[in-house]
Amino acid sequence: MTTASRSVFYCFGAYVGQYTGNSSCRWWPVDPSTIGYDQTKLVPSNLASNPQAFRSGALTSATLIEVDDPPAYGGSTKIGPTFPNGSMINGVWIESVHYDRFDPAYKPNRLQPTDHCRAYELTTMLYWSGPMQGRRFWGFYVEIGSEHGNNALVSIWPEGASSVPGQNAVTSIWLDLTQQHPIEPGFTEVGVGAAPKAGALFLDALTVQQLNLVTVKRPITADGDRYKTEQHQL
Repeated sequence: MTTASRSVFYCFGAYVGQYTGNSSCRWWPVDPSTIGYDQTKLVPSNLASNPQAFRSGALTSATLIEVDDPPAYGGSTKIGPTFPNGSMINGVWIESVHYDRFDPAYKPNRLQPTDHCRAYELTTMLYWSGPMQGRRFWGFYVEIGSEHGNNALVSIWPEGASSVPGQNAVTSIWLDLTQQHPIEPGFTEVGVGAAPKAGALFLDALTVQQLNLVTVKRPITADGDRYKTEQHQL
């Protein structure tokens, strides 16, 4: 079976409506009281089909991953039912290929009306092979203010809040943009020279932790955890 070179995950707020097994549940992407607890809008997820299951051999291919890891293994999926500190209302990160296969009847929009950000701010990437093997990257909106050779002074907006009126960058840092970043269609956009000076930049977990940034809260009432930097043996 083919193994993906990387997994891409999208963040959603989740309100668990049903437990369907020891590691599976169905959830609403919005407050269910606003949609009359419509059972047809429940999204099914097997929370055991995650990167750690692939690492341990419980999944035979990364293409079978449905959701990102819980924080203990470097991800940010925090809904239950069986993971440590799982909860009924919290964030869930859905693997992009699995998301694309969702039934349109319940497939949630990447951005909800209450969001004030770009979709890539709710995206994380985990590489399984190649020069970035074992590394995780998180999407941010950034602006480049100055350049010196391959280095750029990058101003970084908080994840999930770049479009909030009056929101300013939370930090600025000189980065060598020739270092490995996920420069693929739909991911890192900015760069030195003729490249755009504002847009998406995917930063690795270690850099994000050093900058003291936190994960986006989804739903807004959920707790945020610091980024994890574990480099797992693949």
